[in-house]
Amino acid sequence: MAYTIKAFNERMKKIKARRKEALKNVDDLHVVLQRGNRKTGVDCWTVSLLPVIDCKNCKHCKLECYDLWHDLVYPTVVWDRCRNSAIHEKDPERFWHEIDLQLNANFVSELRINVGGDLQGDDFMWVAWLAKENPQCDILFFTKSYEDINAYLDKHRFPKNVHPIMSAWNGLEIVNPHRLPESHVLYPNGETTAPQYGATYCGGNCSECHYRKTERGCWGLKKGESVIFNAH
Repeated sequence: MAYTIKAFNERMKKIKARRKEALKNVDDLHVVLQRGNRKTGVDCWTVSLLPVIDCKNCKHCKLECYDLWHDLVYPTVVWDRCRNSAIHEKDPERFWHEIDLQLNANFVSELRINVGGDLQGDDFMWVAWLAKENPQCDILFFTKSYEDINAYLDKHRFPKNVHPIMSAWNGLEIVNPHRLPESHVLYPNGETTAPQYGATYCGGNCSECHYRKTERGCWGLKKGESVIFNAH
């Protein structure tokens, strides 16, 4: 469902005000990881930034952003995202090191980065560092920052416990020379961005798919393969 520009601007105004507050107090704040839930599964922790503000390539999807309209309706979620966003901007090294500390403190074996927001620039280097520091933890992320992740992969490779997926959207040309796995959308009218040869359907529970990753799911996708989600 697409929302109006007016509603979008009103929502963003409130979020930006809270983020400004977080930036003022950034030295007293800490990164927030969320425990697994009904959607991600009990074992899949998440750490997220802000939609739109921390997304580099969202002009085609921002008015239909599920995270913006359905997750950031809760004041506690808005504040958690705002402080993560503020720390990520002001001190990215601290941002990633605090994630590392929490992975170890909570014995995390599955981490999904960015239910909302996106990675860009040096973030991909930090994800690789995080994975090397935590070989016991599988790390999954979706990104529309095609240019930045391609630049990273032109010179580097992720550790085996990193599972990067390029996220497609209607009207957005995906650029994937390294043949990373892709995620695609199935719209209510039957239209889809998925390739004609097909894709694996989302199982709806990240932990379940992680447990069965040799059979199906995002964690087990290989180069050139795709996963498909119903538009939501």
